[in-house]
Amino acid sequence: MSDPLTLVIANKNYSSWSLRPWLVMMELGIEFTERMVKFDSEDWELNIDRLSPSRLVPVLWEGVPGEGFATFDTIAILERLNELHPEACVWPNDPLKRSRARSLVANFHSGYLSLRGAMPMNIRSRYPGKGKNPEVIEEIERLCGLWVSTRRKFAEGGDFLFGEFSAADAFFTPVASRFVTYEVSLDGEALEYQHALLSTRSMKTWTEEALEETEFVPMDEPYATVGD
Repeated sequence: MSDPLTLVIANKNYSSWSLRPWLVMMELGIEFTERMVKFDSEDWELNIDRLSPSRLVPVLWEGVPGEGFATFDTIAILERLNELHPEACVWPNDPLKRSRARSLVANFHSGYLSLRGAMPMNIRSRYPGKGKNPEVIEEIERLCGLWVSTRRKFAEGGDFLFGEFSAADAFFTPVASRFVTYEVSLDGEALEYQHALLSTRSMKTWTEEALEETEFVPMDEPYATVGD
């Protein structure tokens, strides 16, 4: 029997990187325990060194958190989950689909810095038009183009990039949420895909819980004003 899994995450309102493996595990039925360590909290100061070798989240623990085996960085966690639960189909089974899915994930993980920097995830807030500079607009158009072309080639009538939900879809769900926060208007197939991502049972659960959070983290609130 394999060791029980614990996923260490941060605030659901802000932590897009935490959301990604959480969605995969929830949506694909991989059992785990959630351990939240909120940013700028006493819990973080007291426990982050024990719970995260990198002092970042997310972290996947096999066995007792802080004592078992840790995998950190979102892509590494996805790959470890694929090894531990091949039956869950974290990545598409078809080798070409799988290669394309990994390409899309790695491409976003290492790029789109303007979009990620100017439009941080913030589920409970609305900042219409904020962050829309030429570099961000170009990255949004490029990303939406990849979404549409991938679905046309690989979705085979399904709602997600490769038909069934996979790690690639989990990776782009926080982006779909950002487009709500900053009121980025999509149309056609890109809009359909955004709707599919935000309509999963798991994302609805995460969103409900994020909306209940009251913590304010200044580093993640570049557009907030006094009184927000």
